[in-house]
Amino acid sequence: MNDYKRNVDNMDTLECMRVFAGVVEEGSFSGAAKKLGISNALTSKYIAQLEDKLGARLFNRTTRSVSPTEIGSAYYPRCLDVLERVDDLEGTVQEHTGSARGHLRIAGPRAICEEMLTACVSDFIEKYDQITVDLVLDERKVDMIAEGFDVAIRASELKDSSLIAKRVAGFQHILCATPEYVEKYGMPLEPDDLRGHCCIVNAAISPLNRWHFNCGGSAIQINVKPKARINSVRAIRKMTLDSRGIGQCLLPTVAEDIKECRLVRVMERHERDPLSVYILYPPSRYLAPKVRAFVDHTTAWFKKG
Repeated sequence: MNDYKRNVDNMDTLECMRVFAGVVEEGSFSGAAKKLGISNALTSKYIAQLEDKLGARLFNRTTRSVSPTEIGSAYYPRCLDVLERVDDLEGTVQEHTGSARGHLRIAGPRAICEEMLTACVSDFIEKYDQITVDLVLDERKVDMIAEGFDVAIRASELKDSSLIAKRVAGFQHILCATPEYVEKYGMPLEPDDLRGHCCIVNAAISPLNRWHFNCGGSAIQINVKPKARINSVRAIRKMTLDSRGIGQCLLPTVAEDIKECRLVRVMERHERDPLSVYILYPPSRYLAPKVRAFVDHTTAWFKKG
């Protein structure tokens, strides 16, 4: 076999190994195909080619499931090690050349990211024209590794996480209402006063309809009866501006409304501490330039805004 043919075969083997790892992780050929962005037929072709090259069957196949054989199970961790080494090598080269390019998958919760993260990403792709993005806003906590995300935004404590977390901002949630609502129903002064008011609840931040307050240095919570439960900061702002109740709002999204006296803050002296927001990415011996660029951009963007 000449050197050119050997190099081509090695390149094909790496692609086969990536597909093999995808099938193991997804538990199906179709799942791996979807994750890798290839057809089911091509997925089967890669696996058949790898099995032929190794001279061994790597998967037990039934009509309902796919599972690695004993040989496949032994091959999988070594396969991952090779792929990681190749990725690390490519990342090291990119890091030295400083070229931020490629496709970036970003996950974030709609409740806090709908407007601000979208604006941040919009600025990012204008600045880095060789990077394309998938921005997925979803209230569930995604599995970054399994779902192929490069970075994620979260607003919660990170317990027992293997991910690297960098704090990028503190988001202040406040209560506010229109002057017309306050004139009609009165201004609540203490948390207990809310029981008689119409409350517009952020369903993602307060899934159990509990609002949290800081009273004299002590944290307390009040169960409220929602007039409406919404998982969109934009929709909460709109309904609050329509005088439908006291809205649980994200301060940056209503700051201009407060400045222009369209809204007033409710129980400002009892507001809880800002919610810490983190940018997460998987640990690695290198940080891909596209990820480093986004982390740096996002940190600077939120600090500025």
